[in-house]
Amino acid sequence: MRHKILNHTSFMVVLTVLLTFVAASLVMYNKFNTYMKQGVRDETEYVRIGVEEFGEGYLTEKVGDATASRITLTDGEGNVLFDSSADADTLSNHSDRPEFIQAVREGYGEKVRFSETLSKQTFYYAVKLENGDVLRVAKTTDSVFLTLMSSFTLLGLLMIVILLLEFVLGQRQTEKLIQPINDLDLEHPLDNICYEELRPLLKRVDQQNRQIAQQVKELKAAESARREFTANVSHELKTPLMSISGYAELMMNGMVKQEDISDFSGRIYHEANRLTNLVADIIQLSRMDENSVDMPFEAVDIYELAEDVVNNLKSHAEKKKVFLTLSGESVVVQGVRQILYEMIYNIADNAVRYTEAGGMVKVSVGKRGGKSFYRVEDTGIGIPKAEQNRIFERFYRVDKSHSRQTGGTGLGLSIVKHGVQLHKARIFVDSEPGKGTRMEIWF
Repeated sequence: MRHKILNHTSFMVVLTVLLTFVAASLVMYNKFNTYMKQGVRDETEYVRIGVEEFGEGYLTEKVGDATASRITLTDGEGNVLFDSSADADTLSNHSDRPEFIQAVREGYGEKVRFSETLSKQTFYYAVKLENGDVLRVAKTTDSVFLTLMSSFTLLGLLMIVILLLEFVLGQRQTEKLIQPINDLDLEHPLDNICYEELRPLLKRVDQQNRQIAQQVKELKAAESARREFTANVSHELKTPLMSISGYAELMMNGMVKQEDISDFSGRIYHEANRLTNLVADIIQLSRMDENSVDMPFEAVDIYELAEDVVNNLKSHAEKKKVFLTLSGESVVVQGVRQILYEMIYNIADNAVRYTEAGGMVKVSVGKRGGKSFYRVEDTGIGIPKAEQNRIFERFYRVDKSHSRQTGGTGLGLSIVKHGVQLHKARIFVDSEPGKGTRMEIWF
Protein backbone atom coordinates (compact mmCIF):
# COMPACT_ATOMS: atom_id res chain seq x y z
CA MET A 1 0.00 0.00 0.00
CA ARG A 2 2.81 2.38 0.90
CA HIS A 3 4.53 1.81 -2.45
CA LYS A 4 1.28 2.33 -4.34
CA ILE A 5 0.62 5.60 -2.54
CA LEU A 6 4.15 6.84 -3.22
CA ASN A 7 4.04 5.74 -6.86
CA HIS A 8 0.67 7.36 -7.46
CA THR A 9 1.71 10.52 -5.62
CA SER A 10 4.97 10.74 -7.56
CA PHE A 11 3.16 10.26 -10.84
CA MET A 12 0.66 12.98 -9.97
CA VAL A 13 3.45 15.35 -8.87
CA VAL A 14 5.43 14.81 -12.09
CA LEU A 15 2.32 15.16 -14.22
CA THR A 16 1.20 18.28 -12.36
CA VAL A 17 4.62 19.94 -12.62
CA LEU A 18 4.92 19.13 -16.32
CA LEU A 19 1.44 20.36 -17.16
CA THR A 20 1.90 23.47 -15.04
CA PHE A 21 5.26 24.19 -16.64
CA VAL A 22 3.96 23.69 -20.18
CA ALA A 23 0.82 25.74 -19.51
CA ALA A 24 2.75 28.57 -17.85
CA SER A 25 5.39 28.58 -20.61
CA LEU A 26 2.75 28.70 -23.32
CA VAL A 27 0.89 31.52 -21.62
CA MET A 28 4.06 33.55 -21.05
CA TYR A 29 5.35 32.86 -24.52
CA ASN A 30 2.03 33.85 -26.05
CA LYS A 31 2.08 37.15 -24.16
CA PHE A 32 5.71 37.78 -25.10
CA ASN A 33 4.97 36.94 -28.74
CA THR A 34 2.01 39.32 -28.73
CA TYR A 35 4.10 42.15 -27.28
CA MET A 36 6.91 41.40 -29.77
CA LYS A 37 4.59 41.60 -32.77
CA GLN A 38 3.04 44.78 -31.51
CA GLY A 39 6.53 46.24 -31.02
CA VAL A 40 7.45 45.36 -34.61
CA ARG A 41 4.27 47.00 -35.90
CA ASP A 42 4.96 50.14 -33.86
CA GLU A 43 8.58 50.20 -35.01
CA THR A 44 7.47 49.85 -38.63
CA GLU A 45 5.13 52.78 -38.17
CA TYR A 46 7.92 54.99 -36.80
CA VAL A 47 10.24 54.12 -39.69
CA ARG A 48 7.41 54.66 -42.21
CA ILE A 49 6.84 58.18 -40.86
CA GLY A 50 10.54 58.96 -41.16
CA VAL A 51 10.82 57.60 -44.70
CA GLU A 52 7.75 59.46 -45.92
CA GLU A 53 8.90 62.62 -44.18
CA PHE A 54 12.55 62.62 -45.21
CA GLY A 55 12.62 60.21 -48.15
CA GLU A 56 14.81 57.16 -48.70
CA GLY A 57 17.82 59.06 -47.34
CA TYR A 58 16.33 58.60 -43.92
CA LEU A 59 17.35 54.95 -44.04
CA THR A 60 21.00 54.84 -43.18
CA GLU A 61 23.28 52.44 -41.40
CA LYS A 62 22.75 54.42 -38.22
CA VAL A 63 19.03 53.69 -38.35
CA GLY A 64 19.75 50.01 -38.90
CA ASP A 65 22.24 49.91 -36.06
CA ALA A 66 19.77 51.60 -33.70
CA THR A 67 17.50 48.57 -33.62
CA ALA A 68 17.83 44.78 -33.49
CA SER A 69 15.09 44.51 -36.08
CA ARG A 70 15.87 44.07 -39.76
CA ILE A 71 14.61 46.95 -41.94
CA THR A 72 14.05 46.36 -45.64
CA LEU A 73 12.74 48.82 -48.30
CA THR A 74 11.63 47.61 -51.71
CA ASP A 75 10.03 49.32 -54.67
CA GLY A 76 6.62 48.36 -55.97
CA GLU A 77 8.18 45.56 -58.05
CA GLY A 78 9.91 43.92 -55.10
CA ASN A 79 13.42 45.10 -55.85
CA VAL A 80 15.39 45.71 -52.67
CA LEU A 81 16.32 49.39 -52.20
CA PHE A 82 17.66 49.15 -48.66
CA ASP A 83 18.36 46.38 -46.14
CA SER A 84 19.87 47.01 -42.71
CA SER A 85 21.42 43.54 -42.49
CA ALA A 86 22.87 43.04 -45.99
CA ASP A 87 23.90 44.76 -49.19
CA ALA A 88 20.73 45.52 -51.15
CA ASP A 89 22.38 44.61 -54.46
CA THR A 90 23.00 41.05 -53.30
CA LEU A 91 19.40 40.36 -52.31
CA SER A 92 16.88 38.75 -54.60
CA ASN A 93 13.55 40.19 -55.58
CA HIS A 94 10.94 40.13 -52.77
CA SER A 95 7.82 40.20 -54.91
CA ASP A 96 7.05 36.56 -54.10
CA ARG A 97 7.11 37.09 -50.35
CA PRO A 98 3.65 36.64 -48.75
CA GLU A 99 3.91 39.76 -46.62
CA PHE A 100 4.96 41.84 -49.69
CA ILE A 101 2.06 40.54 -51.75
CA GLN A 102 -0.40 41.25 -48.94
CA ALA A 103 1.00 44.76 -48.33
CA VAL A 104 0.73 45.67 -52.01
CA ARG A 105 -2.85 44.40 -52.08
CA GLU A 106 -4.14 45.54 -48.68
CA GLY A 107 -1.71 48.20 -47.53
CA TYR A 108 -0.05 46.01 -44.91
CA GLY A 109 0.95 42.41 -44.49
CA GLU A 110 2.56 40.14 -41.91
CA LYS A 111 4.00 36.63 -41.77
CA VAL A 112 5.82 34.34 -39.32
CA ARG A 113 8.46 31.99 -40.73
CA PHE A 114 10.42 29.33 -38.83
CA SER A 115 13.97 28.25 -39.34
CA GLU A 116 14.70 24.78 -40.68
CA THR A 117 15.53 23.53 -37.18
CA LEU A 118 12.38 25.12 -35.76
CA SER A 119 14.53 26.77 -33.11
CA LYS A 120 13.99 30.33 -34.42
CA GLN A 121 11.02 32.24 -35.72
CA THR A 122 10.95 35.52 -37.62
CA PHE A 123 8.01 37.90 -37.69
CA TYR A 124 7.75 40.02 -40.85
CA TYR A 125 5.55 43.12 -40.99
CA ALA A 126 5.27 45.15 -44.21
CA VAL A 127 3.41 48.38 -45.08
CA LYS A 128 2.90 50.09 -48.38
CA LEU A 129 4.21 53.67 -48.55
CA GLU A 130 2.50 56.56 -50.29
CA ASN A 131 4.92 56.38 -53.23
CA GLY A 132 4.20 52.70 -53.80
CA ASP A 133 7.35 51.38 -52.11
CA VAL A 134 7.05 48.68 -49.47
CA LEU A 135 8.67 48.98 -46.04
CA ARG A 136 9.23 45.77 -44.11
CA VAL A 137 10.51 45.28 -40.56
CA ALA A 138 11.46 41.78 -39.27
CA LYS A 139 12.37 40.52 -35.81
CA THR A 140 13.80 37.09 -34.99
CA THR A 141 13.14 35.40 -31.62
CA ASP A 142 13.34 31.94 -30.13
CA SER A 143 10.46 29.66 -31.10
CA VAL A 144 8.19 28.15 -28.49
CA PHE A 145 9.91 24.80 -29.04
CA LEU A 146 13.36 26.23 -28.22
CA THR A 147 11.92 28.16 -25.28
CA LEU A 148 10.54 24.97 -23.76
CA MET A 149 13.71 22.99 -24.49
CA SER A 150 15.93 25.63 -22.95
CA SER A 151 13.93 25.42 -19.71
CA PHE A 152 14.14 21.65 -19.36
CA THR A 153 17.34 21.80 -17.33
CA LEU A 154 15.73 24.08 -14.79
CA LEU A 155 12.62 21.97 -14.92
CA GLY A 156 14.64 18.79 -14.27
CA LEU A 157 16.35 20.32 -11.22
CA LEU A 158 13.01 21.57 -9.96
CA MET A 159 11.47 18.14 -10.52
CA ILE A 160 14.23 16.41 -8.55
CA VAL A 161 13.80 18.79 -5.61
CA ILE A 162 10.01 18.36 -5.65
CA LEU A 163 10.26 14.56 -5.88
CA LEU A 164 12.69 14.44 -2.97
CA LEU A 165 10.36 16.55 -0.87
CA GLU A 166 7.41 14.46 -2.00
CA PHE A 167 9.23 11.23 -1.09
CA VAL A 168 10.09 12.45 2.41
CA LEU A 169 6.70 13.99 3.10
CA GLY A 170 4.89 11.11 1.39
CA GLN A 171 6.68 8.55 3.55
CA ARG A 172 5.74 10.39 6.72
CA GLN A 173 2.15 10.99 5.62
CA THR A 174 1.75 7.39 4.46
CA GLU A 175 2.94 6.10 7.81
CA LYS A 176 0.40 8.35 9.53
CA LEU A 177 -2.33 7.05 7.23
CA ILE A 178 -1.41 3.38 7.63
CA GLN A 179 -0.69 3.39 11.35
CA PRO A 180 -4.38 3.49 12.41
CA ILE A 181 -5.07 0.59 10.03
CA ASN A 182 -2.21 -1.44 11.51
CA ASP A 183 -3.57 -0.72 15.00
CA LEU A 184 -7.08 -1.97 14.20
CA ASP A 185 -8.49 -4.53 16.62
CA LEU A 186 -9.83 -7.08 14.15
CA GLU A 187 -11.53 -8.99 16.94
CA HIS A 188 -13.64 -5.90 17.68
CA PRO A 189 -13.44 -3.98 14.38
CA LEU A 190 -16.42 -1.68 15.00
CA ASP A 191 -15.08 -0.34 18.31
CA ASN A 192 -12.68 2.09 16.64
CA ILE A 193 -13.35 3.02 13.01
CA CYS A 194 -10.36 5.20 12.06
CA TYR A 195 -11.60 6.03 8.54
CA GLU A 196 -15.23 6.19 7.50
CA GLU A 197 -14.29 4.63 4.16
CA LEU A 198 -13.31 1.45 6.03
CA ARG A 199 -16.71 1.07 7.70
CA PRO A 200 -18.16 -1.35 5.05
CA LEU A 201 -15.02 -3.52 5.25
CA LEU A 202 -14.99 -3.51 9.04
CA LYS A 203 -18.67 -4.42 9.09
CA ARG A 204 -17.86 -7.41 6.90
CA VAL A 205 -14.99 -8.38 9.21
CA ASP A 206 -17.28 -8.10 12.24
CA GLN A 207 -19.92 -10.17 10.46
CA GLN A 208 -17.35 -12.82 9.57
CA ASN A 209 -16.10 -12.83 13.17
CA ARG A 210 -19.63 -13.50 14.34
CA GLN A 211 -20.07 -16.23 11.75
CA ILE A 212 -16.76 -17.85 12.72
CA ALA A 213 -17.68 -17.66 16.42
CA GLN A 214 -21.05 -19.22 15.65
CA GLN A 215 -19.44 -21.94 13.55
CA VAL A 216 -16.93 -22.68 16.31
CA LYS A 217 -19.79 -22.85 18.79
CA GLU A 218 -21.73 -25.18 16.48
CA LEU A 219 -18.64 -27.33 15.91
CA LYS A 220 -18.10 -27.63 19.67
CA ALA A 221 -21.77 -28.50 20.13
CA ALA A 222 -21.58 -31.01 17.28
CA GLU A 223 -18.42 -32.54 18.75
CA SER A 224 -20.05 -32.76 22.14
CA ALA A 225 -23.15 -34.33 20.58
CA ARG A 226 -20.96 -36.74 18.62
CA ARG A 227 -19.13 -37.85 21.77
CA GLU A 228 -22.41 -38.24 23.61
CA PHE A 229 -23.91 -40.11 20.67
CA THR A 230 -20.90 -42.42 20.46
CA ALA A 231 -21.11 -43.16 24.17
CA ASN A 232 -24.83 -43.79 23.95
CA VAL A 233 -24.44 -46.00 20.87
CA SER A 234 -21.75 -48.03 22.64
CA HIS A 235 -24.01 -48.41 25.66
CA GLU A 236 -27.10 -49.27 23.63
CA LEU A 237 -25.24 -51.81 21.50
CA LYS A 238 -23.40 -53.34 24.42
CA THR A 239 -26.55 -54.24 26.35
CA PRO A 240 -28.29 -56.45 23.73
CA LEU A 241 -24.97 -57.97 22.74
CA MET A 242 -24.24 -58.92 26.35
CA SER A 243 -27.73 -60.37 26.69
CA ILE A 244 -27.37 -62.43 23.51
CA SER A 245 -23.90 -63.58 24.57
CA GLY A 246 -25.10 -64.51 28.07
CA TYR A 247 -28.11 -66.49 26.89
CA ALA A 248 -26.06 -68.25 24.22
CA GLU A 249 -23.32 -69.14 26.72
CA LEU A 250 -25.86 -70.66 29.10
CA MET A 251 -27.34 -72.75 26.31
CA MET A 252 -23.89 -73.78 25.05
CA ASN A 253 -22.83 -74.98 28.50
CA GLY A 254 -26.01 -77.01 28.92
CA MET A 255 -27.18 -74.90 31.83
CA VAL A 256 -30.64 -74.41 30.34
CA LYS A 257 -33.37 -76.98 30.83
CA GLN A 258 -34.85 -78.50 27.73
CA GLU A 259 -38.22 -76.95 28.41
CA ASP A 260 -36.58 -73.47 28.79
CA ILE A 261 -34.66 -73.54 25.48
CA SER A 262 -37.61 -72.10 23.58
CA ASP A 263 -37.86 -69.21 26.06
CA PHE A 264 -34.10 -68.46 25.88
CA SER A 265 -34.17 -68.67 22.08
CA GLY A 266 -37.04 -66.17 22.09
CA ARG A 267 -35.02 -63.82 24.28
CA ILE A 268 -32.04 -64.10 21.95
CA TYR A 269 -34.29 -63.46 18.97
CA HIS A 270 -35.88 -60.45 20.70
CA GLU A 271 -32.50 -58.91 21.57
CA ALA A 272 -31.11 -59.62 18.07
CA ASN A 273 -34.19 -58.04 16.52
CA ARG A 274 -33.78 -55.01 18.79
CA LEU A 275 -30.10 -54.82 17.86
CA THR A 276 -31.00 -54.97 14.16
CA ASN A 277 -33.51 -52.13 14.58
CA LEU A 278 -30.98 -50.08 16.52
CA VAL A 279 -28.30 -50.46 13.84
CA ALA A 280 -30.82 -49.60 11.11
CA ASP A 281 -31.87 -46.43 12.97
CA ILE A 282 -28.24 -45.40 13.52
CA ILE A 283 -27.46 -45.87 9.82
CA GLN A 284 -30.54 -43.88 8.84
CA LEU A 285 -29.61 -41.01 11.20
CA SER A 286 -26.03 -40.97 9.89
CA ARG A 287 -27.25 -40.74 6.31
CA MET A 288 -29.61 -37.91 7.21
CA ASP A 289 -26.88 -36.10 9.17
CA GLU A 290 -24.60 -36.21 6.13
CA ASN A 291 -27.41 -35.12 3.77
CA SER A 292 -26.65 -38.21 1.76
CA VAL A 293 -30.28 -39.16 1.21
CA ASP A 294 -30.26 -39.85 -2.50
CA MET A 295 -33.94 -40.77 -2.79
CA PRO A 296 -35.82 -38.26 -4.93
CA PHE A 297 -38.78 -36.17 -3.79
CA GLU A 298 -42.08 -37.36 -5.16
CA ALA A 299 -45.80 -36.96 -4.61
CA VAL A 300 -46.68 -39.05 -1.51
CA ASP A 301 -50.16 -39.69 -0.09
CA ILE A 302 -49.81 -39.27 3.69
CA TYR A 303 -53.15 -40.98 4.37
CA GLU A 304 -52.00 -44.02 2.39
CA LEU A 305 -48.80 -44.22 4.47
CA ALA A 306 -50.81 -43.78 7.66
CA GLU A 307 -53.02 -46.74 6.66
CA ASP A 308 -49.93 -48.94 6.25
CA VAL A 309 -48.61 -47.79 9.62
CA VAL A 310 -51.88 -48.48 11.42
CA ASN A 311 -52.13 -51.93 9.81
CA ASN A 312 -48.55 -52.76 10.86
CA LEU A 313 -49.13 -51.59 14.44
CA LYS A 314 -52.61 -53.03 14.89
CA SER A 315 -51.34 -56.46 16.03
CA HIS A 316 -49.02 -54.87 18.60
CA ALA A 317 -51.78 -52.53 19.78
CA GLU A 318 -54.24 -55.43 20.19
CA LYS A 319 -51.71 -57.36 22.28
CA LYS A 320 -51.41 -54.33 24.56
CA LYS A 321 -55.21 -53.86 24.47
CA VAL A 322 -54.77 -50.37 23.03
CA PHE A 323 -57.56 -49.09 20.78
CA LEU A 324 -55.88 -47.78 17.52
CA THR A 325 -57.90 -45.79 14.95
CA LEU A 326 -57.33 -43.85 11.74
CA SER A 327 -59.41 -40.97 10.35
CA GLY A 328 -59.05 -38.25 7.75
CA GLU A 329 -58.71 -37.88 4.03
CA SER A 330 -56.21 -38.35 1.21
CA VAL A 331 -53.45 -35.71 1.42
CA VAL A 332 -50.56 -35.52 -1.08
CA VAL A 333 -47.25 -33.85 -0.24
CA GLN A 334 -43.85 -33.71 -1.94
CA GLY A 335 -41.30 -35.77 -0.04
CA VAL A 336 -39.11 -38.84 0.28
CA ARG A 337 -41.51 -41.77 0.71
CA GLN A 338 -39.26 -43.92 2.92
CA ILE A 339 -38.42 -41.11 5.33
CA LEU A 340 -42.03 -39.92 5.51
CA TYR A 341 -43.07 -43.46 6.36
CA GLU A 342 -40.49 -43.70 9.15
CA MET A 343 -41.60 -40.33 10.56
CA ILE A 344 -45.25 -41.37 10.61
CA TYR A 345 -44.47 -44.84 11.91
CA ASN A 346 -42.19 -43.70 14.75
CA ILE A 347 -44.72 -41.22 16.15
CA ALA A 348 -47.55 -43.76 16.04
CA ASP A 349 -45.30 -46.54 17.39
CA ASN A 350 -44.24 -44.36 20.35
CA ALA A 351 -47.88 -43.60 21.09
CA VAL A 352 -48.75 -47.31 21.19
CA ARG A 353 -45.66 -48.19 23.26
CA TYR A 354 -46.31 -45.60 25.96
CA THR A 355 -50.08 -46.08 26.22
CA GLU A 356 -51.29 -48.40 28.95
CA ALA A 357 -53.80 -51.22 28.38
CA GLY A 358 -57.30 -49.90 27.78
CA GLY A 359 -55.96 -46.66 26.34
CA MET A 360 -56.54 -45.16 22.91
CA VAL A 361 -54.32 -43.94 20.04
CA LYS A 362 -55.98 -41.85 17.36
CA VAL A 363 -54.20 -41.15 14.04
CA SER A 364 -55.56 -38.33 11.84
CA VAL A 365 -54.58 -36.98 8.40
CA GLY A 366 -56.08 -33.93 6.73
CA LYS A 367 -55.85 -30.32 5.64
CA ARG A 368 -56.51 -27.04 7.35
CA GLY A 369 -55.84 -23.50 6.18
CA GLY A 370 -54.22 -24.75 2.98
CA LYS A 371 -51.67 -26.87 4.89
CA SER A 372 -51.49 -30.62 5.30
CA PHE A 373 -51.12 -32.27 8.73
CA TYR A 374 -50.48 -35.64 10.34
CA ARG A 375 -51.64 -35.97 13.95
CA VAL A 376 -51.30 -38.69 16.59
CA GLU A 377 -53.20 -38.42 19.91
CA ASP A 378 -52.88 -40.91 22.74
CA THR A 379 -54.00 -41.38 26.33
CA GLY A 380 -50.54 -42.55 27.40
CA ILE A 381 -48.19 -41.59 30.21
CA GLY A 382 -47.61 -38.07 28.86
CA ILE A 383 -44.48 -35.92 28.84
CA PRO A 384 -43.58 -33.26 31.45
CA LYS A 385 -43.30 -29.69 30.07
CA ALA A 386 -39.65 -29.45 31.11
CA GLU A 387 -38.77 -32.49 29.00
CA GLN A 388 -40.82 -31.83 25.88
CA ASN A 389 -37.90 -30.05 24.16
CA ARG A 390 -35.55 -32.96 24.84
CA ILE A 391 -37.60 -35.86 23.55
CA PHE A 392 -36.07 -35.43 20.07
CA GLU A 393 -32.54 -35.99 21.43
CA ARG A 394 -30.94 -39.29 20.54
CA PHE A 395 -31.44 -42.03 23.13
CA TYR A 396 -33.33 -39.67 25.41
CA ARG A 397 -36.13 -41.36 27.35
CA VAL A 398 -38.71 -39.61 29.46
CA ASP A 399 -38.58 -42.24 32.22
CA LYS A 400 -34.95 -41.34 33.05
CA SER A 401 -34.12 -44.98 33.70
CA HIS A 402 -33.43 -45.87 30.05
CA SER A 403 -35.79 -48.78 30.53
CA ARG A 404 -35.99 -51.10 27.55
CA GLN A 405 -39.27 -52.67 28.50
CA THR A 406 -40.99 -50.82 25.68
CA GLY A 407 -38.56 -52.23 23.13
CA GLY A 408 -37.73 -48.92 21.50
CA THR A 409 -34.27 -47.89 20.28
CA GLY A 410 -34.47 -44.33 21.62
CA LEU A 411 -33.79 -42.95 18.13
CA GLY A 412 -37.29 -42.82 16.67
CA LEU A 413 -38.07 -39.17 17.47
CA SER A 414 -34.55 -38.12 16.36
CA ILE A 415 -35.36 -39.57 12.95
CA VAL A 416 -38.68 -37.69 13.05
CA LYS A 417 -36.87 -34.42 13.82
CA HIS A 418 -34.39 -34.86 10.94
CA GLY A 419 -37.21 -35.83 8.59
CA VAL A 420 -39.15 -32.70 9.54
CA GLN A 421 -36.09 -30.56 8.79
CA LEU A 422 -35.50 -32.36 5.47
CA HIS A 423 -39.09 -31.69 4.35
CA LYS A 424 -39.10 -28.12 5.73
CA ALA A 425 -42.09 -29.03 7.89
CA ARG A 426 -42.93 -28.19 11.52
CA ILE A 427 -43.68 -30.45 14.48
CA PHE A 428 -45.74 -29.53 17.54
CA VAL A 429 -46.03 -31.37 20.86
CA ASP A 430 -48.81 -30.92 23.41
CA SER A 431 -48.63 -33.23 26.39
CA GLU A 432 -49.43 -33.51 30.06
CA PRO A 433 -48.27 -36.30 32.38
CA GLY A 434 -51.04 -38.83 33.03
CA LYS A 435 -53.34 -37.35 30.38
CA GLY A 436 -51.63 -38.30 27.13
CA THR A 437 -49.77 -36.65 24.24
CA ARG A 438 -50.67 -35.05 20.93
CA MET A 439 -48.02 -34.70 18.18
CA GLU A 440 -48.65 -32.91 14.86
CA ILE A 441 -46.54 -32.52 11.76
CA TRP A 442 -47.55 -29.66 9.45
CA PHE A 443 -46.33 -29.68 5.86
